[in-house]
Amino acid sequence: MLATLISGERVRSGQELERRIKRAAAGIRALGLGRGQTIAILMRNDFPFIEISLAAERAGVTAVPMNWHASVDELQYILEDSEARAIFAHADLFERVRDRLPRACHAVVVEVPAELAASHRIPAEAQRAPEGLAEYEQWLVHSDEDVADPMPPAFRLLYTSGSTGKPKGVVRARGSEALTEQFARTGRLAHGLEIRPIRAVMTGPLYHSAPHTYAANCVRHGELLVLQPKFDAGELLDLIQRHRISHLHAVPTMFKRLLSLPEERKASFDPSSLRAVAHGSALCPVDIKRAMIEWWGPVFMEYYAATETGIITACTSEQWLAHPGSVGVPPGGVQLKIVADSGEPLGPGETGEIMVLSDVAPLVSYRNQPEANSELKRGEWVTLGDIGYRDADGFLWICDRKKDMVISGGVNIFPAEVEECLIAHPEVRDGIVFGIPDPDLGEAIAAVVEPRHPGAVGQEELREHVRTRLGTLRTPKQIHLVEQLPREDSGKLARRKMRAAFLAAGPAE
Repeated sequence: MLATLISGERVRSGQELERRIKRAAAGIRALGLGRGQTIAILMRNDFPFIEISLAAERAGVTAVPMNWHASVDELQYILEDSEARAIFAHADLFERVRDRLPRACHAVVVEVPAELAASHRIPAEAQRAPEGLAEYEQWLVHSDEDVADPMPPAFRLLYTSGSTGKPKGVVRARGSEALTEQFARTGRLAHGLEIRPIRAVMTGPLYHSAPHTYAANCVRHGELLVLQPKFDAGELLDLIQRHRISHLHAVPTMFKRLLSLPEERKASFDPSSLRAVAHGSALCPVDIKRAMIEWWGPVFMEYYAATETGIITACTSEQWLAHPGSVGVPPGGVQLKIVADSGEPLGPGETGEIMVLSDVAPLVSYRNQPEANSELKRGEWVTLGDIGYRDADGFLWICDRKKDMVISGGVNIFPAEVEECLIAHPEVRDGIVFGIPDPDLGEAIAAVVEPRHPGAVGQEELREHVRTRLGTLRTPKQIHLVEQLPREDSGKLARRKMRAAFLAAGPAE
């Protein structure tokens, strides 16, 4: 039996969910789609997102979730590059791509439910399916339950944000049944989903690889999955207590917002139902994670992963407390090495590029991007451009992305360490650091900072805070203070877009 779904006041039993998945699978087959073909999903977190994803898998079709924050040009590129033969989209989001659909792409429009309309402030006229287009519920009613044997898709296809230019379609061909199950179990172990029973809440966007996989595992192996319409720290505490939540998936930004709640609110929260809180996506500052462990207990399971490779390392709370700041050790089937720019292997404590060798590496490639493929692999090994080191016990530390590294006066500076220093200031909520052109040093450090309260901290105070801890060279030459840093639902900051906007704005006064 599949898990029960809850969103706002709506409830969908596992039995009803299974019936609807079978109907959606039949509907997809009736569109003339089969193994080796693709459909696109352009939706916020909603019951139909899960139904369509699992129905596509049953029908042997590859479902491609699309980031609804992406530009219209990026969405059009994904539709065309993936050769999507159908799109399932929330009504308001469909209007963004209506005039950009490939000629042979069927459209099924999903009406926006009340809790999503309220949380995302969608006007009433934009919540309904346009006249003359297939509406999801009616499309489902006219579909019979699928009675054919499930046929797994030939490949998986997920798009990641390109560091520059076009999104990259990560293709993973289907391997053997044994390898598929090994890969899936590794993910469940890293996310704490082998701990049963599972009563989970989904806080992040389902269009992202990790939440997407996490939610599918919760539906298949759990009792309950609650979809939070939009992340809100106080509401999350309420959901955990109301539904006796045992599992959730989070990113460090969510921890920061939880810790920023009033002390009395935090003190009144009972975390005793929680058994496994998985987190990844971005580096978590040591002080933030330590504070969460002190509050919720040793229930945190950190992982380092990528759409291209799956799980690379994993770390329990106990392991992390023994190696604070580490992202853990590789699971079975994964090997790591740290290499210098020359390609020579480096020893414990030496910082270099992280290389990954896994059982699924031969199955992975970028769709229609040969140049990106040549950068992805070096023989059998895969590189994601991340920089780090391993200690004598084999635990991995991530320093930064190679492409984000700043070379100032001939010194390599990792923005992540400066960001962590800024965030440690009591009056800083968050910050992002990057390199800017400098006539003397080649590059200098710049930062955009979100204070906890307007006027709570000034630029010079922040510079001195960094200077006393990291030295002059790592101190930002320019700092812009903003009311709020823009983020995606995943919690990630758009570093390159922020840098472009910073440079366009000119020097701070």
